[in-house]
Amino acid sequence: MVATIIIERLTGAGPTRTDITSINTRVNADDIHSTGSITNPIEIPAAGTNYSFWCNTQLNATVSPDNLIDNLEWFTDGVNSYGTGIGLKVAQAALASYTQAPGTVGVTGTLLNDTNYTGGTLTPASPTDAFAFVTGSPLAVTGSISNPTTGAFGNVVVYQVDVDNTATPGTKPASPETITWRYDET
Repeated sequence: MVATIIIERLTGAGPTRTDITSINTRVNADDIHSTGSITNPIEIPAAGTNYSFWCNTQLNATVSPDNLIDNLEWFTDGVNSYGTGIGLKVAQAALASYTQAPGTVGVTGTLLNDTNYTGGTLTPASPTDAFAFVTGSPLAVTGSISNPTTGAFGNVVVYQVDVDNTATPGTKPASPETITWRYDET
């Protein structure tokens, strides 16, 4: 039977796992899943940079593959549609190393880096521009799952929006960026 794979966003201390496979997920200055909440936006700082709380995502097999799922990949369309002064950084962390996103709710998240992501080592240690990962050059995500196993698999892909003092004020569209997961199934 063909596997059923969902994309989950991990939030909170538990973590809480939310299926975001076919919906939007907005990153704000809080650690909750939302499809469009503007309650806790990332503030534009007078100087420097503010951040979203980081967004932890992972694949989950709800139906086991016939044989194997591997060659996990994550990528964007390569175009930053957020606008001036707003970026997106990404890294991956080992399967069991989930770290809840900290920060000051309604203002800024904590910078995503290997020091602050205390559950495990980030690869790379300083997250890189997510828009560098495109269909022809994706982020290779470590992990696989084989029959008869189900459940979360592969590394956690963690990303964070950064907003610097040159950003333009105003609410951004609920879904200006598309992120794609791809894998091989045999």
